[in-house]
Amino acid sequence: MVDAAYYHPRFKQTYFFGGRRYARIKFTPGKNDDVITWGPDKIDERWPSLISIGFGTVDAVLPVEGSSDEIYVFHGSRVAHIKVVPELNDDKVVDGPWVITEKFKSLASAGYDTIDAVMPVPAKSGEAYIFRGTSYVRINVHQDKTVYGPAKLTAEWPALTKAGFDSVDAAFPVPEDTNGLTYFFRGDQYVKLKVIASAPDEPNFGPKPIKDYWKSLDWI
Repeated sequence: MVDAAYYHPRFKQTYFFGGRRYARIKFTPGKNDDVITWGPDKIDERWPSLISIGFGTVDAVLPVEGSSDEIYVFHGSRVAHIKVVPELNDDKVVDGPWVITEKFKSLASAGYDTIDAVMPVPAKSGEAYIFRGTSYVRINVHQDKTVYGPAKLTAEWPALTKAGFDSVDAAFPVPEDTNGLTYFFRGDQYVKLKVIASAPDEPNFGPKPIKDYWKSLDWI
């Protein structure tokens, strides 16, 4: 199962996390040319920042807007601000860790003390979709306030629901795309959808078995 994934925009590669392992993958959207450039390896042997704060697994990753190297990493009931510099194999804790509900009061209000997946809201500065179980909430990360929700995925995400996804394990935007195309993973399946802020999502590709279209993820 893919637990989390995020694309490093400056390095132009994607980190995938599954269980206690991760791998760095290079791929071209729309092509079956994905290859592992690093790993798979154990998180608790290769991420000194995560080791130092006791994050042996990763539940979700949210890029810090305006930075090419900084991310929020979610693990259980906690979240930390991490800086990743792939060329130097260097990562460090910028701030945290915090308890999720203390760092983000908006998530406390939604009843989200843990989360399953997170992704930026397309074309909306500072906003993110947070997924937990069969529901989601949209928040402004910068202002720490609820924009919408929480609401059921089945009521608000018709394309995701039609794909058979009543929950989300991981999500990340298609690299270099500006139209809201996003990958969603659940169990052994994935789907690519067009996500439109304040409008229904639209199908683009899938659902398909991960093993048939992501040969680099055979370790998940």
